[in-house]
Amino acid sequence: MKIARVLNVIALGALVGAAVTVYRIKYDATMHAEHAAKLRREIASERDAIQTLRAEWAYLARPDRIQSFAKQHLELGPLAREQTVKLAALPDRPAPVDEIGKKLEALGLMGEDASIAVDTPAAATARKPQPQPPAKKATIAVKPAAELRAPASRPAAKPLSSPKTTAPMNLTDFLKKMGLAQ
Repeated sequence: MKIARVLNVIALGALVGAAVTVYRIKYDATMHAEHAAKLRREIASERDAIQTLRAEWAYLARPDRIQSFAKQHLELGPLAREQTVKLAALPDRPAPVDEIGKKLEALGLMGEDASIAVDTPAAATARKPQPQPPAKKATIAVKPAAELRAPASRPAAKPLSSPKTTAPMNLTDFLKKMGLAQ
């Protein structure tokens, strides 16, 4: 009999736990549904605002409205026949500027004795009566390590001195050498 009562209490506890769990799941589902509905309303509101702004832009950017403002504020006239220019009368396009080449020249990395060289077309090197603008396409080639040499403007490298094999100096000798002790 005691076992039956204990089983009834356990069953009643399980039933209450299941009811609480089901209620919590239902409450969470309701909250998520309300949140999704709120987001849908906000999205619809933003879409309406975007459509309103597009309509206002289309109204403000009407060609007749822009034309009236141009006449009122810009004091422009129609294009006259004398204002046209032939293509041959236009100046040539400026030569492209090779910023990387300038930086390499400033570092001394351009030229025959450097490890980086710029290829120029053969036709440009044959005729040199007047200075030519820099080539439109520059190819940078890196020489193999065996062919590298330092530019003439760099000082020669000093050979490394061999490590001294003298005995280590004690603290007293070091202080005397530094002039801190007698």
